[in-house]
Amino acid sequence: MRATANLATRTDTSDAAYAAAPSGAAARVLEAIRNKPRTVDELMRDLHMSHSTCSASANKLMRDGWIVDNGIRSVTRTGRSAIVWEAAVTPRPLRRIAPTRRQLIDRINSAIYALDRCLDRATIRDILRGEADV
Repeated sequence: MRATANLATRTDTSDAAYAAAPSGAAARVLEAIRNKPRTVDELMRDLHMSHSTCSASANKLMRDGWIVDNGIRSVTRTGRSAIVWEAAVTPRPLRRIAPTRRQLIDRINSAIYALDRCLDRATIRDILRGEADV
């Protein structure tokens, strides 16, 4: 659901809290997009937000499934092409790519158990990748 630099601190419960209804700047951005599909550049201008705040809010909303790329491109004030975001009909968060901390610990424990049982390297590699169980 979210990409975090430090996967060791990630848990399923923190992911659930992270995906809760938007608040703060993200809520303002979502409300503006619900009223009218816009680019980040337009949101910055209309909501009087900095680029970093507005872009981060749009990125979070996109990852959590609240907004989607509608396929239209618009030109920014600097002449660059930009995505026009619109509110999703049904919020669908992006699927988790990286394993949770618990999943990583389980895989490592299984690999250690496999080592004790003298299983081959390929099996241990598959266990660490999450492609096999002991």
